[in-house]
Amino acid sequence: MDAALLLTIRLLLAPADTTISLPPIAAVTDSCEAAKDPTAAAVCLNRRALDREQHGDYASASRTLEEAAQLWTRDPRPSTALHATILSNLGDTYEQLGRWREARESFMQSLAENESAFGRSDVHAAFSMVRVATVEIVLGNPARADQLLNTALPIERRAMPGSALEFSGALTIASMFELQRGNIAEAAKLAQEGVAAAGSRSEDTVEYAANLTNLAGVYIVEHDMARATPLLNRSVDILERRLGPEHPRLTPVLMDRAMIYQGEGKSALAEADATRAVAILAHESGPDNINTAWARLRLASIYLDEGKLSEAEGILPGVVERHRRFYDHPNWRLAASVAELARLRTAQSRSGEADSLYRESLAIFEAAAPNNPEFARAMRGYADLLRAEGGPKREIRKLMAKARAISSETEPLSR
Repeated sequence: MDAALLLTIRLLLAPADTTISLPPIAAVTDSCEAAKDPTAAAVCLNRRALDREQHGDYASASRTLEEAAQLWTRDPRPSTALHATILSNLGDTYEQLGRWREARESFMQSLAENESAFGRSDVHAAFSMVRVATVEIVLGNPARADQLLNTALPIERRAMPGSALEFSGALTIASMFELQRGNIAEAAKLAQEGVAAAGSRSEDTVEYAANLTNLAGVYIVEHDMARATPLLNRSVDILERRLGPEHPRLTPVLMDRAMIYQGEGKSALAEADATRAVAILAHESGPDNINTAWARLRLASIYLDEGKLSEAEGILPGVVERHRRFYDHPNWRLAASVAELARLRTAQSRSGEADSLYRESLAIFEAAAPNNPEFARAMRGYADLLRAEGGPKREIRKLMAKARAISSETEPLSR
């Protein structure tokens, strides 16, 4: 589930308005006038931004929060803790818009502010650590993400039940991080804990839908589609009722469900869900946005399975180029997109190009994610190419043995 991993990490998680208790805004004008009371103005702008996020308008929400952040460049300045909240919510909007490096900067500033206001061992700092970890996962810094999550999760667990919604989000991120690394049993344990944490508040919230989607993703990797599909359908129902049918938070669920349909040979249903997800993301963030690119990769994979080579050709080269521009060091998502392009070139009988692309993909996987199930899929694809071209039998056997050591022959795309 290559596209779904990153999208689910943040697109499903609700905007954070829980970092501090915000004061009432009754005295603030409709324009959020800052001249007399910058604290009230910051609160007003923050809540206005969250309302826009609720309607899926992240670009406008981002601009509103940038306006709020400017209040700290003037005197008198609002509180440090409120600044941390504004920066965290601003980072959320940057993620939704695919502006991941700007998101990291906002979350790092929020973490510094929370540590200054509350101390490093406080739950507010832990919330910020999780958000920084999310971006580090995306940008390919797993050691840093691991360190932050290992610090934050025990703090949030101790703060239960008050931290239930934030904690469930942290568990979602930690679970998918373990799934990406091939630690399926640990991912399942964290996913189930996340569902329980979110459900302790309500089973009809965006957060609960996010955790259902995450648990479904674990079941997909375990090939248990009978358990995964009802969870995804329930998540779609919750999100459509709570947020509307065109909200960006629906996209990871649609991508996961498309993958199930793809594996079951229900190509029309798979294509419909994937096309809908791409359209939602392209409308919100633009067709060249990195989030849209991940969704388009899934759609191209469906086209390949259907034998629609011209449609796949219209997507994959651009997606690979977009990934090359985005990542500045080896990353498994780049490796996965290169492997899909290799699969397309194989289908087009362009074996020389396919060979080169497969070798590139395998080298990136080896450097970035040697236990990711998608690595096994790429190795099997390359072994098939070599077999068809009469390549070295020893190399083919080596590839297949290594693939089997990572995952079974029927392993679907990883999350």
